[in-house]
Amino acid sequence: MKKIAVLVVLASLPLYAQAQGLSVSGKVGSLGMGLELSKGYSESFSTRLGFNTFNYNTTMVKNSVNYDFKLQLRTVSALADWYPMQGAFRATTGLYYNNNKFALTGKPTGATYTIGGVNYNAADVGNMYGSVSFNKVAPYFGLGWGNPVAQGKGWGLVSDLGVLVQGQPTTTLDATCGPAIAGTAQCTNLQNSVASERAKLSSSLSNFKLYPVATVGISYQW
Repeated sequence: MKKIAVLVVLASLPLYAQAQGLSVSGKVGSLGMGLELSKGYSESFSTRLGFNTFNYNTTMVKNSVNYDFKLQLRTVSALADWYPMQGAFRATTGLYYNNNKFALTGKPTGATYTIGGVNYNAADVGNMYGSVSFNKVAPYFGLGWGNPVAQGKGWGLVSDLGVLVQGQPTTTLDATCGPAIAGTAQCTNLQNSVASERAKLSSSLSNFKLYPVATVGISYQW
């Protein structure tokens, strides 16, 4: 009997390994370009580890200030997928290590800056720079389609739609005074205007507390 039991277990190992398959997915979407490694544990449950990256530069006007924006998207994900009907539809939750951030540099409009509603000569403002960052650990909730670790899957299509809860952005904005006004009352006024501008900028970016995630990709199981 023991020999028969051992033979049954050994014979079932290939099927078990297939059901517990591994897959890799290449994806593109609102978090940039990324790769994911998925592991199946049953027909209803699997996990994923992944990372995403993307850089983007643009110019934007916020509160009458011209900014050169440098967007950096960097995330690492640990996600769990539940397939309630043991098919392609899934519900997903998990955590992201979130290193998404902006770096920004203020630029004058012609010969002047408008900072906090006050005009300053461009020569009186040495440099104007800041950053926007978010919570490093961000929960994720979403839905998706496609089971990359389904038994015998091979190649497949996957998609996700959800939200990354990254919290109120942390905003910095600083400016240096030009040589002509350094150490004067006008320099103090400039710093006060920058503080006002920083508060406005932080408020205008509050919508980024919830970051929409939409991705599509191709998976391969082995």
